[in-house]
Formats: sequence, C-alpha cells, structure tokens
Amino acid sequence: MITNRERKLSVIMIVVQVLLTIFVFFITQFIYPQREFTYIENTILLIQIIVIWGFLLKKLNLGIIFRQNLFKTGLRDYIVLIFFGTLIFYLEIKLNLFFHDTGHSFRFIILFGIIDFLVLIIFKFLFYYMLRYLRRKGRNIRNIIFIADSTNNPFINHFVEAKDWGYKILAVVTKDQNFNCSISNLDIIQEIENLKDYMVDQPIDDIFYCLPIDDMSFDIEQIVAYSNEIGIALHIIQNNYPNSIVSNGNSKKLINKFITFKKTQHNYYYLKVKDIIDLLGSIIVSIISLPIMFIIAVLIKLEDGGPVFFKQERIGLNGRRFNCYKFRSMVVNAEALIDQLQDKNESDGPTFKIKHDPRVTKIGRFLRKTSLDELPQFYNVMKGEMSIVGPRPPLLKEVHLYERPQLRRLSMKPGITCIWQVKGRNKVSFIEWMKMDLEYIDQWSLWLDLKIMAATVGVVLKANGQ
Repeated sequence: MITNRERKLSVIMIVVQVLLTIFVFFITQFIYPQREFTYIENTILLIQIIVIWGFLLKKLNLGIIFRQNLFKTGLRDYIVLIFFGTLIFYLEIKLNLFFHDTGHSFRFIILFGIIDFLVLIIFKFLFYYMLRYLRRKGRNIRNIIFIADSTNNPFINHFVEAKDWGYKILAVVTKDQNFNCSISNLDIIQEIENLKDYMVDQPIDDIFYCLPIDDMSFDIEQIVAYSNEIGIALHIIQNNYPNSIVSNGNSKKLINKFITFKKTQHNYYYLKVKDIIDLLGSIIVSIISLPIMFIIAVLIKLEDGGPVFFKQERIGLNGRRFNCYKFRSMVVNAEALIDQLQDKNESDGPTFKIKHDPRVTKIGRFLRKTSLDELPQFYNVMKGEMSIVGPRPPLLKEVHLYERPQLRRLSMKPGITCIWQVKGRNKVSFIEWMKMDLEYIDQWSLWLDLKIMAATVGVVLKANGQ
C-alpha cells in the first residue's frame, strides 16, 4: 500500500542520508586537519549528527523520494537542513558548550556544510532518477487491481498521474456501466468469478477495494478469501470518501485509510536486507565460480556442439514470467521428447521427473549430481527475478494444475534453494514439496535463509542430485 511502503522506504532513505553525513564529517576532517576534535568531541558531534540530521530530514520530508517539483523543493529543503544543522554546531562551538573554540572552527563548519549539501543532493537525485528509470523499464513495479465504481475515478486517476510511485493498474472490477478511465489496455471485470480466474492468470500484487462496505455489488468476504488463498494483499478503504485528496502545498497526499488483509506478513526492512544479501551473494558466487563456469561451458560444447545454456520460461513472484537460465544438461531437443516419456513420469504431481532420464547427457549427469547446472541462475538473482533462497520457480503449465491454496507459494520470490532441497530433494512427494514451500513462506526469517544456505552447501558437497 502507498502510505505503508513509502513510509518504510522513507525511513531507510533517512538512515542512509545520516550515514552519508557522518562519512562527510570524517572526510572534512581529513581535508581540513587544522581543526582537530578530541575523541569526546567527535563522539558528541556524531551523536548530534544522528539526532539533528535525523530530525530535520524527517521534518522536511527529505526521506520521500518522489515529490512534485523535486528539484525546486529539494534544493530549498536541503539548504534549510544544512543551514540549521551547521548553525547549531557553530553556536555550540562559539559558546564553548561542548567544544573548545579555535580560529579554524568557522571554516571547518562551512566546508562540512558545503560538502554535505553536495553529497546529499547528488545522492538523492541519482537515486531518484535510477529508481525512476528502473520503474519505467518495468522493474520494481507493483501490479494492482481496483474494485471500484465511477465515483472512485479521481482516486484511480491519482495513481495514473503518479507514475513514479511504481504502481501499474491492470484491471478494474466494477458493475458500474458509467465507469470510464483514461488508462489504455485496462481490463474491465464485471463478475466475481472472472476476478478469481484473473488473479491466477495475471501477476497481481495488490487489490484496492474502494467501495463502501455496505455496497452489495460484490461479496467482500469472498474477495478476502480469494486474496488470502493465493497470497495477494487486499486493501479495503475505511472512510466513506475514497476520492479525498488533500493538497499540502507542493505535494498531494492521499488521506485514505486502508485495512490490509494478507495471509503472510513479512517485515519490509528484513526483505530489503534479503534483497541486498541476494545481490551481493550472487555477485560474489558468480565471480568466484567464473573459472568453473568457463570449464563447464567448454565441456558442454565439446560433447555435442549444442548451446551451452538452457533458457526456459518460469513463473516468479505473484505470477511474473521470466526466463530462467541453467547450464544445458540434456540433449538439444529434450523439450520435444517429453510427450514420448510421459508414461515414465515418476512425479505424483504436475511436475515431470524421471530418475534415470534418457535425455540427460554425460556431462549433464555430473552437473546435476553436483548442482553445478544451476550456477547461471545467480544471474537471475542479480536481475531481481529470483532469490538465493525461495520456492523453486514452476512452469506455467504446472501452475495451471495447482490447487488454489498451492498458488500461495508464488507470493514470495522464487529461489535457487529452499527447504525441500535440503530435506529430501527428489525423494519427497509433490504434496510434501508444496507443504515445505508454504512452511518456508509462513515461517520466513533472515535466520531461516542463512540456515538453508548452510544446509545447501552440505547437500551440494554430497553430490546426491539427479
């Protein structure tokens, strides 16, 4: 939801900017060593930077990334921040409150203020334009559905205008014949059963229910049940004025309050830490394994001259489609041979598995036993399509055969390894596999991820893959 997600991201931005200011403080001391502070003075200044800059950044809304007239208001507010922050420091030094005064104090504070202003401004605008670029390229986007009528048009249009929020409207569920929206390629859904199917076929992250609670157009309990069943967040408006938008000068802010229903609640900050671990981990593993991947590529090419990598469309977070990469471990026409081998399928679910698959090449058997065929998936992790730990990404045809409660495993980013890989792997049944994935989602924590990573290393070293 807008307010919740933006508020948490704002806190992260404030913390980062305070840390940058602390870094600038030490850099200024290195550039201008004439003004030396004692250990105690340094400690007091660092504590004050945390308190004063943290307070001013929050008060001036400088944690918010997307604002109207960003350049104008950003420059003004950062000037106010630096002016009052450095003024407090200067008065404390001149009045000898915590520090002994020297002739270099004023110059040091001016230099610190100038460098901090430039660093914070550059950081904020670089981050803004980077995030804006990624969102307009379709990255870091949340796909949403509105359940509304024509009276909600102003509320919906505010989402359309605020493209930088990172929301994409896919559909509106309405029985209002007069509903009209300026969004192109917008799907209009009129029946609740159609919504049920749409939620399965499309990558949906959030549903906004904007109708009054006593509106009889749709069964709200049924919608809550549908969204909980497959792990989609449902936000129900609390007030009777879903169109209310209030102006606070340079920006517009929605005053709507929502009640959020979601089967699984995860800490936003911890999920961001998980993303950082994924990015850094995938980069480190990719760099370390480069010589191994080069040798594997040569061996695959020498065996049959076919392509080194195998690319296959998989289903990711909330139904997103992406190309999953592996080292090719089967013959080139392996996909075309599936129909001929269906009678040998040993899986008890919609997946296809054969213990001694005749399509696997000689080098492929070694790659599968050692799990080295999955090394290219760290590229998917770097792209943000997968995580190191998470439910394995299924095929679309497998998803269509899932029972509805099993679809909830798509509510978390898919991973290279998860509980089932370290607790039986190919020995567990399909039903047990699905239960393990849902258990992972319900019990998720950073500590659980670390334990699964450690256990996966042991499994890989045993080389018992198939």
